[in-house]
Amino acid sequence: MDANVCPHCGKDFRMIGQPAQKKETYMPLIGGILILVAGAHEIYYGTMMVIGGEELLPITFGMSSIIVVCGAIVAVLGIVAILGGVFAIRRKNFTLAILGCILGLLGAYIIVPIIGLILIALSKDEFS
Repeated sequence: MDANVCPHCGKDFRMIGQPAQKKETYMPLIGGILILVAGAHEIYYGTMMVIGGEELLPITFGMSSIIVVCGAIVAVLGIVAILGGVFAIRRKNFTLAILGCILGLLGAYIIVPIIGLILIALSKDEFS
């Protein structure tokens, strides 16, 4: 006779001590999408700085090469922000998702990554 199963109803008592399944919300998905948008905007803006920095900022004081370097840095940070958004959508690696949120703050539309950061931070328990 198996002591883990009730002989009358067949209930398996081994399942009683196990934790309940985690409830998944849409917060990491929405937050990740917002971070993807912020990262894409950073890549666009950084690329525009590299291609035509003087057209974006007409007063460069002879520092157009610095604008190009800064544009490249902004574009690379946008790529990292997009990776963070992907990690958030997949609910993997909370640290990299938060890093993507923080790097997404460098874009012009700062409210978008802030909302994403809040949503991802509130859903920390959903990450593996």
